[in-house]
Amino acid sequence: MHLRLALALLALAAAGCTPGPLVVDAPTGGTPSGYPNHSTEQVIGAVAASVAPVLSVAADGDLAITMNGDSHSASFSLRARLADSTAVTVRGPLGIEVGRALVTGDSVFVIDKLNDVFMLGPLSAADAIVPGASVDGRIARAALGLLVPESDVAWTLSAQDGAYRLVGRLAGGVAREYTVDPALWRVVRVREFDADGRQAGLQEVEAFDTVDGVVLPRLVRLEGAGTTIQLEHRRVVVNPADLRIRFSRPEGYEVIRIE
Repeated sequence: MHLRLALALLALAAAGCTPGPLVVDAPTGGTPSGYPNHSTEQVIGAVAASVAPVLSVAADGDLAITMNGDSHSASFSLRARLADSTAVTVRGPLGIEVGRALVTGDSVFVIDKLNDVFMLGPLSAADAIVPGASVDGRIARAALGLLVPESDVAWTLSAQDGAYRLVGRLAGGVAREYTVDPALWRVVRVREFDADGRQAGLQEVEAFDTVDGVVLPRLVRLEGAGTTIQLEHRRVVVNPADLRIRFSRPEGYEVIRIE
């Protein structure tokens, strides 16, 4: 249970927290000029350009976590600096803090206040929830709907139902599939498959709004390792001037190393 709580918190350590209205206006859909004839390079470049203005995010909202059939609901408060670190606090009923996590460029730290446990380990420990979380700040980008397909993968590009799909194989035999909405130039779905073809992870985002001039999803769903996490962002601020990431190691807690 400790590891699953850790992974749940790690998957959350990625959106943002602080005041600010989420919905400014909802972007309209429609088929963009050039669809379905964009090249792979054009698709990746357009997605990268659309998310480039976001350097940090602060947000809060509600979350639902299902682990092996058990469901839990709570609220979250997160701060993310995409280049290097993200912190998240999870609160239960009556606003009581139940857990806190910090993700850096190479490590993860989780405080389980319900069990007086402090967990720490390499960033790869989060891969079980967010495929590829240990690479390039992916865990933060996943929960924010800011993923960009890797430019160094030999993708197979196809167009169907108003979307682009990129399928490619990564190191170790792992396959990844991105679905890109060209009306928003956002990745709306990611599926990852292990070497045997079994789905190992899923990320989906929907209900997009425009926040501080940037299109962001209100709903995010992450699946992996028997755990499903759904985030609903209620308030978001893009590139806040007063972003502060705080995390201190607790005293007197049992220490568990996670891998």
